[in-house]
Amino acid sequence: MIRWLLILLIGSLVASTSCTLTSAQTFGDKAARMSKVSPELISVYEQHSSHVKSHNAGAFQPIDRLVRVIDDRVVVDAVASDDVNALKADLLTLGMQQAVAFGRIVSGQLPISAIPAMAALPSLNFARAASGLTQGGRGPLSPGTPDR
Repeated sequence: MIRWLLILLIGSLVASTSCTLTSAQTFGDKAARMSKVSPELISVYEQHSSHVKSHNAGAFQPIDRLVRVIDDRVVVDAVASDDVNALKADLLTLGMQQAVAFGRIVSGQLPISAIPAMAALPSLNFARAASGLTQGGRGPLSPGTPDR
């Protein structure tokens, strides 16, 4: 009887350990897939996914007010791994609007839902949310910014 209890105990420990490893592997896989994307873009993607799943009728606004969102697109700066024109073409294929290339950087409005696909592009070295701060340190959405 004790032998069977030990076998059951060992079996349950092995099962729980394999579940924990699977969860860690899944997290590690996700982190590896999104390693070329900055944390604020990952956060915006996750927030937007939750917003869409909740069937919220209101317009999506990210928690980070410095991340510029227009409709369901986020303004990004993407650095090319090699040819900037190849990256620009890839981002246009993903639905980027108002894409502009300068040096090795492509800036534009990318659909938030396309962030994981962007992270998988071989032509991408790194991407982050574009931010525009004035000399006074106030962002474009900060209260007190004068209208011009």
